[in-house]
Amino acid sequence: MNISSRTVKLADIASIRQGHPFRGAIAAVSDGPVRVIQLKNLSASGVHDPNDLLRTRLHPRKTPDWVQEADVLLAARGAHPLAVLLCNPPVDTVCSPHLYVIRVTDQERVMPAFLAWQLNQQGAQEHLRRQSAGSRQQSLRKMAIEELTVHLPPLLHQQRIVAIARAAQLEKYQCEQMIAARHEEVARYAARILGETPG
Repeated sequence: MNISSRTVKLADIASIRQGHPFRGAIAAVSDGPVRVIQLKNLSASGVHDPNDLLRTRLHPRKTPDWVQEADVLLAARGAHPLAVLLCNPPVDTVCSPHLYVIRVTDQERVMPAFLAWQLNQQGAQEHLRRQSAGSRQQSLRKMAIEELTVHLPPLLHQQRIVAIARAAQLEKYQCEQMIAARHEEVARYAARILGETPG
């Protein structure tokens, strides 16, 4: 079955900005009202537990650009520019400057979840890696992200792709849990047997 798919530049369907412009190290404040999403908080399944996010205080001259539900976060550094969909972020949360915040401006044509999925696919990843600047620490430029070609199949097909991708992610997680449980079972059995063996 031939499905029509249009192509556009990412900048045509989304706004792109870097995270909050912290100067130097981000100061940790245990009771700080602001949470910060950093590179280390991202994984293939999304952002880790919000309770693990660093807390801090900001003293901006204007209201910070808080992240929102359905924003797509893209790692600005590293050999693998991981993209994740932001779901249920805490209020008053920002990103570190090492992340780009991509916000879909045309949700009639593209699902944020589909965009996050596509950014992690081989074609997009190869483009982003080629455009990375810096020899020791690769860093993505905003222009390279804006110029990325995005494929837009009909929304119904975007929904199906997202559903299949989520099912595959869940299956992978369940398999990993089963493997971990089996390793633990073998380790317990081996410890019991070896413990009974005369020295």
